[in-house]
Amino acid sequence: MDIYEEILVGLRANDRLMVATIIGSKGSTPVPAGAKMLIKEHAAIPIGTVGGGCVEADIQEEARRLFPTDARSLVRRFTLTEDDIESGMLCGGTIDILIERLSTEHIAVYATLLSQRDSGIDSAVVTLIGPTQIILGKVLVSPSLQPKGIEEDGIQALRQVAGGLPASFDETLRNAIDLQTVVRLPFVGGEFIVEPVIGLQDLIIFGGGHVSRYVSRSAAMAGFRVTIVDDRLEYANPQRFPEAHETLAIGFETAWGRLQVRPSTSIVIVTRGHKFDEIVLECAVRTPARYIGMIGSRRKVISTFKNLVERGIPSELLRNVHAPIGLAIGALTAEEIGISITAELISARRGVLSSAATMSDRRGDF
Repeated sequence: MDIYEEILVGLRANDRLMVATIIGSKGSTPVPAGAKMLIKEHAAIPIGTVGGGCVEADIQEEARRLFPTDARSLVRRFTLTEDDIESGMLCGGTIDILIERLSTEHIAVYATLLSQRDSGIDSAVVTLIGPTQIILGKVLVSPSLQPKGIEEDGIQALRQVAGGLPASFDETLRNAIDLQTVVRLPFVGGEFIVEPVIGLQDLIIFGGGHVSRYVSRSAAMAGFRVTIVDDRLEYANPQRFPEAHETLAIGFETAWGRLQVRPSTSIVIVTRGHKFDEIVLECAVRTPARYIGMIGSRRKVISTFKNLVERGIPSELLRNVHAPIGLAIGALTAEEIGISITAELISARRGVLSSAATMSDRRGDF
């Protein structure tokens, strides 16, 4: 369930909403900063989580206490101790949680956030909290857009509310987005909460066979926007891949004219034969895709690479290809292989792939 979509739906319906967000954590905590929970006044069960257990129950109680008041926000710190271990939270740190009331004045922020996120644009929600924990303003800032776009509008709005911005604000904003973590920046009389919202990242899967089905399912659950490409209609259709954003029954060579490959795009090559894998890989390495992975034995991978080098593909481009694909978890079945591939995709997205044990580490040179 998409919590941002749920927030926007609730705002447009003029529901009374409270959102709890972990804005800071130290030590061992159940979920990281940025985790959210949406509480609706007349709904018994919240959407999302800030870790479960007693803390989550306390947050819900606090939010419901605030509904009939004029209070707009509250920051609470929880220290997780052995008492929390008894309730099932195996932790030993502290978390700061911002509880805030949302209203129709925030519709524009969340509508633009969803539009940009679904277009693959990274942005950040910046919340300005005053000295008495009152929210003074909330804007969306998108560094990747043109200077005269919403980025400049958002920064100008922050300047007006805060009376100026800290010298380190731009660096803080970009660090929050690059590291995909919430950052708090103090200023005279309060603090900025910079919460990154990473644009949906496209995953293009070439091949509609058994492994593809499990990569598609698990990757979609992990937040990738999946496109399936296969030259057979019976293998590339919405019935076979209901979770996919798009299915293209089209030739592998001609498909590139229908695809938009961004620097944040991942490409997985799992076609029905070495010949087709090679055709796709030759085109894929010429794109700006962040991640390219191809299935196959080490022998097949080395043979494919040598063929492409003979056809003029620089070997430097091929060294960036993850092949054999997937984390080295001993996967044997199609389901397990699909999960290992998605795990590698997540590792690449989070910037920790170099520290993971991958199948391509065992490839050797070619």
